[in-house]
Amino acid sequence: MIKLLSLILLILLLLIGGKRGLKTFVTIYINLFLIILLIIIYGWGFDPIIPTFVISLIISAVILFLLNKVNIKTVCSFISVLLILLIFFGITVLINNRIYIQGYTEENIEAISYVTFDTGLNMMNLGISVVIIGLIGNIIDTSISISSALYEIHVNNPKLSRKELFLSGMNIGKDILGTTTNTLFFAYLGSCMTLFIFFQDFRYSFSTIINSKIFAIEFTRILLSGTASFLIIPLTAIITAFACKRKSDEDEETENNIRRQKPSSNRKRTSRSDRLNTKRKTKNAIS
Repeated sequence: MIKLLSLILLILLLLIGGKRGLKTFVTIYINLFLIILLIIIYGWGFDPIIPTFVISLIISAVILFLLNKVNIKTVCSFISVLLILLIFFGITVLINNRIYIQGYTEENIEAISYVTFDTGLNMMNLGISVVIIGLIGNIIDTSISISSALYEIHVNNPKLSRKELFLSGMNIGKDILGTTTNTLFFAYLGSCMTLFIFFQDFRYSFSTIINSKIFAIEFTRILLSGTASFLIIPLTAIITAFACKRKSDEDEETENNIRRQKPSSNRKRTSRSDRLNTKRKTKNAIS
């Protein structure tokens, strides 16, 4: 069944996206391989933090550069994603140390009771890794949307200043913000539907639910993913506005240098032609 669904997905991507659709299909399996590799690295006993950070950057590079090539839009987006990852590694460490959301929950103890709990992993760092992997897709999607739109604005109106470009990026971000928030909400809500049914069947009280560890985990992931998606909007807008204007200034300087060189070359050609005309006139006068 999985093979059939994969085939249907590939056919649809080829029909709708063409070569870009094929690249999208390839990136899905590359990222799946990277996640499996990350799990294997966890199993080898490595601390999850550094492998998660490296794999997250590789996933970001694959999605941005393989699908959209290396250009000013993807480079700005990648830098924004890198900075957000650095910021949120620190934030996630702080939150994990405060609310203790690492480890197994009461609801899944029974399901894994036949395996050993002595995994040899740092469960706190593993919890940080899970949160970071969960927000990667959201921040990449938001970042490339902002950088692409802002670049097109700059191309169509290169006279806009950095401040005007930044404000345009923020206005675009406001439109994206609403859909991103709802996407996050329904994505996490859908993944928790089984948990809600579990709570309902066992008649959990509201106070028990909001104080349960698994609720705290999911709620923390929603908050962190949402906050990352919000913060990457102004960050991408600033970086893209600066990069676009810097490139524009460099192009303008290059063009001015070319213009300065042209008159001198014309003067040289003119003076040479004048000398030739003078020689011709002298020959005609002598003859």
